[in-house]
Amino acid sequence: MEVQYGVVLGCPRSGTTFLMQVLQALPYSECVSGKLLPISIPHIVNYPLASEIYESLCFGLEFACQDYLVSEAGSRFAAIHKWLLGCMTIPELIDTFRRTRIVKRFIYKEPFLSFAPEFTYQALPNCRILYIYRDGRDCADSLVRTYDVLTDQKLMHLRTSEMPLGRQYDHRYVPWWVESGKEEEFISCTPYVRSIWMWKEMVRRCHDFFTKPEVMASGRVLFVKYEDLVTDPLFYGKSIVEHFDATMNNQLCQKLKKASPRSIGIHKKRDSREIEWASKIAKPELKIYEYL
Repeated sequence: MEVQYGVVLGCPRSGTTFLMQVLQALPYSECVSGKLLPISIPHIVNYPLASEIYESLCFGLEFACQDYLVSEAGSRFAAIHKWLLGCMTIPELIDTFRRTRIVKRFIYKEPFLSFAPEFTYQALPNCRILYIYRDGRDCADSLVRTYDVLTDQKLMHLRTSEMPLGRQYDHRYVPWWVESGKEEEFISCTPYVRSIWMWKEMVRRCHDFFTKPEVMASGRVLFVKYEDLVTDPLFYGKSIVEHFDATMNNQLCQKLKKASPRSIGIHKKRDSREIEWASKIAKPELKIYEYL
């Protein structure tokens, strides 16, 4: 049986981690986050590259997924861990120990691939993509509170997931994803506003590529609004599960029920002037997704 590939995309703090926790309960599936792909790759592929180099990087992602399936998908230790978490049934656990378990689908999550949706689409031909998006003002708030991203100190080097590539401005660097001529404006922003700047660049790239007629016609991409998912998780969860050619089960339902809408609008606790600044920076993108 040929393994079906899937990818979960979305700006960091858009609900991708929650989704992967849910999808872990898909039977005869492997769900992996992050570790297969060097974090610099989604950034590098946005630079002008010779076609053979670009194609080599695409092959690298496909090979990494295949290698995981060969080397780690049959881990008995991992199977016990999944069973203890309620993500694997007894029959599937037994199949793993007997070395007869057949993986039906492989789902990979790397939020920074949102910078390169076309790379993802091309690197894994026929893969199903789940694109989840969230109010950028809430994403930025969560990024700053959780990871303390894009501070002046972190702009002093090119060693973060948000910015492994950039150009020097003063004693700091400006990320590659900031438009030429906008360096001074970006540097003058607070980390919160810089974070929504990153969000707008990610969602703009995803929107522009995923709404191309040929991509939409392929049926390979499912758009999910974070606020809808956490408000009505069983309804939207069913669509997500079906997108990956599976059916709902009790484990999936129980995990979906853990969704909480409490973080919707969390950015409203910030200073109103900073919110206004962020909303101005990302106004077109916030309007595309009907947050303004």
